Amino acid sequence: MIKLQNIVFCLLPLLGELTSYKYPFLNPNLPPDVRVDDLVGRLTLEEIQGQIAHGTGAAPAIDRLGIKPFVWWSNCARGDTGSGNATSFPESIGLSATFSPDLMFRVARVTALETRAKNNYFVKQGSYHIHQGLSCFSPTLDLYRDPRWGRDEGSWGEDTTLASSYAEAFVHGVQGDNSAYSLLTAACKHYTASGGPDSYPVSRLKFDAKVSMRDLQMSFLPGFKACVRAGTYGILCAYNSVNGVPACASKELLTDILRTDWGFTGYVISDVGAIEDIMTGHHYYNNSVDTVAGSLDAGCNINAGSTDPSKPNAYLSMVEAVKQGELNETFVRESVKPLWYTRMRLGEFDPPNMVPFNALNLSIIQTPAHRALSLEAAMKSFVLLKNKNNFLPLKQPKYNVVSIIGPMIDNPNAQTGNYAPNVMPEYTTTPIDGLSPLGVTVKSTPGCLGDNNCIQYNSTAVQMAVTGADVVFVCLGLGNAVESEGHDRKNISLPGHQLDILKDAVANSPPNAAIVLILFNAGTLDLRWPDSNDRVTSILEVFYPSQATGVALYNVITMKGGSDSVPSGRLPITWPMSDDQIPPITNYSMEGRTYRYLNTEPLYPFGYGLSYTTFKYSNLTLSQTIPAGSDFSGTVDVENTGTVDAEEVVQVYFSWVQPSVTVPKLQLGNFSRVVIPSGARITVPFTIKSDILAVWADDSTGWKIEDGSYTLSAGGQQPNQKRSISSNVLKSQFEILGSIYLGRSRN
Repeated sequence: MIKLQNIVFCLLPLLGELTSYKYPFLNPNLPPDVRVDDLVGRLTLEEIQGQIAHGTGAAPAIDRLGIKPFVWWSNCARGDTGSGNATSFPESIGLSATFSPDLMFRVARVTALETRAKNNYFVKQGSYHIHQGLSCFSPTLDLYRDPRWGRDEGSWGEDTTLASSYAEAFVHGVQGDNSAYSLLTAACKHYTASGGPDSYPVSRLKFDAKVSMRDLQMSFLPGFKACVRAGTYGILCAYNSVNGVPACASKELLTDILRTDWGFTGYVISDVGAIEDIMTGHHYYNNSVDTVAGSLDAGCNINAGSTDPSKPNAYLSMVEAVKQGELNETFVRESVKPLWYTRMRLGEFDPPNMVPFNALNLSIIQTPAHRALSLEAAMKSFVLLKNKNNFLPLKQPKYNVVSIIGPMIDNPNAQTGNYAPNVMPEYTTTPIDGLSPLGVTVKSTPGCLGDNNCIQYNSTAVQMAVTGADVVFVCLGLGNAVESEGHDRKNISLPGHQLDILKDAVANSPPNAAIVLILFNAGTLDLRWPDSNDRVTSILEVFYPSQATGVALYNVITMKGGSDSVPSGRLPITWPMSDDQIPPITNYSMEGRTYRYLNTEPLYPFGYGLSYTTFKYSNLTLSQTIPAGSDFSGTVDVENTGTVDAEEVVQVYFSWVQPSVTVPKLQLGNFSRVVIPSGARITVPFTIKSDILAVWADDSTGWKIEDGSYTLSAGGQQPNQKRSISSNVLKSQFEILGSIYLGRSRN
């Protein structure tokens, strides 16, 4: 029987002639797959080569078909990056501290709307440059596995459940919910086992991550699987090798797992220069023909070529690879189809009036609503780590003398972090802006001379600034000068003389002066000294809050912003005591890393965070038994026993009592962020999806849900942690009846 699609394809020339469209691929009334087949069938091999070789910059126009250039490389993780004005939201690590997929969705949606509006402007100007397109190299799904890695700020933390929920929210937020057109397209990165090192002790361009399949499946891949489940159009493959094979040339990763196991039908794009590094860094192939043949065959559809002119673009050898018989032309044409399907879904080839997003213009940049969302996100991302005698919130509106010191007091670029939208001074507030209204007299100094590495230090200026102070705000941290892409840290110590700033503040301020330490960082810091020092009244972790920093600090420190300004951020990471608790960054075993496999007692545990109020948990209800393969549900009551309205992050953990294989010691199964008025009690439902209960049995059978007993806890923190908050944790057990094998896809 002749397939209907084949009949349609044979009639394409006639269909084109019978309509007002020059070519069938321009006809929006035809199915997208049919249009893509028509377009690809019209391309020469040389034209295809030009398209797949230019993931960096702009893919060239094809004038004879009326096809314009296209930009694949934009960044939009938390505000449109690198192409002019945009609303700037907190760094990803801060957004993950909110434990709010809803907030992540809203940030992603605003980012997408502004990015699309700017693209409309650029296209009208005939401008096609990096960061001006509709394809986002976002989100980052790298596991936060080592605090010394320079790119931790782009991570959503160390937990697979948290990151997976954020991945789904982000993809839905960025790509939109229009059935015909995509607002933007996501490209989830860096696939995979990419979590350091970048620069020390070895370059990522030649690093080989040795990872067991169980660790890969249970820790490094779940976020990417969630991206695919959410419908992402793209996946970006990483610089590093995985078990001896460069990630962008790994058929196991790009075809066997991504496409066969998970059913991914989109495109894979390399990180910038990763294809060329297969030759120059990993020495896996030694020429461009073998490299393009091997990478395309593995499943990397498009090369974001190196910006280094000494590294020729390997994908420009595709035609030669076909001539030499290393690539089949039919395969090449199939491999380029996801690129054109993506562009179809963005509305590129349809009449402009059919694409609703074409009406967006630059007037939506930094609207009051967008700025309010940036402020909300910043406030909800702050994590209160210490608050001696409940010093915060401040008990009086103004103090005689307020001291504001440290290298982060007026550092708008550093407070914004890496891969950030342009800093817009008219909408940006810094700590000195936000905290100065608290004092009749304000004394300040950065203390450090130069950047945040703080190699040179003005101790005298700090001593003078804190003399006679009623309250001292010490603003320390890292920023791009200390942690960023391509710049790892060698240890978690505060840089240079930054700890001396705090010690001088303690030694030279009046004995009754309160000292509030405010930290700007993604990678954790050695805080044993301030944590144990009684003079340091409070410690507030703010990550990189971006444009609303000053206002957000004022609101949270004074509690002037309603329930949003009551600290409700929770650590999305485990905060180690010291360097000796951290395994070597090149060791990719999960043993001893993250709360899930931790063997030591951290300074602050994953999920930790103080509040200005107190909560009480009660009435934990759940099914005592469930059949294997079923979701597990229950409820718990949470009461706000304090005096202020606030938000709480309800955390539900489980553990396997007698697993047959190595599994996490504890696993977050569900979480929810809820608003609870003072004195009120609410019932919070929770569901642990069946796939979260699964373990990687072995490489042949894949995932399995095992019968037996499981422990469960519900509270505002992990169970059994030494560093605990005031609220209680409820515990119970349940049993799974029977076992079920899920195969390699898990669902």
